[in-house]
Amino acid sequence: MLDKTISEQLMKRCIGLAHDATARGDYALGALVYKDGHVIAESSSDLANGVDPSAHPEMTVIRKVAEMLKNRYIPNGVLVSTLEPCPMCVAAAIWAKMDGIVFGASQTDAGNWSAQNPGSKFSWRQINLRCADVAAAGHPKLWVKGNILRDECCRLFDIEKQKI
Repeated sequence: MLDKTISEQLMKRCIGLAHDATARGDYALGALVYKDGHVIAESSSDLANGVDPSAHPEMTVIRKVAEMLKNRYIPNGVLVSTLEPCPMCVAAAIWAKMDGIVFGASQTDAGNWSAQNPGSKFSWRQINLRCADVAAAGHPKLWVKGNILRDECCRLFDIEKQKI
């Protein structure tokens, strides 16, 4: 499991990626893969502007790393995201044989924001299966560490509100 300092440094990079996405009018989401002491690849959201409903930043960055490594497995890899990954993204991390997941804001945080901002371009649809529960049901097991810079990640939702 990553220590707090490294987790926070990586999350700050993801927050920067999320700002890049909002500058393009997209969801404030950023994700990266950290492996063997290095950021291997990173991605920001292109969901609102793209046509692929599975192109979550987490999925996109896992695909990038697999392509770079020419391997569907990413051992020692850690997925880092500003938002708690959905079941699809967690499953991809499991199938890629990654070691763990680090996230900032929770699914609940996103759902609460969406409920308080009806009619927003950004709906933050969720499948109510928590990241840790999906990870615990998978094999190989992934560790999950949430709420890293949670307040900063939750503030990303309000950046979107200002751009509507």
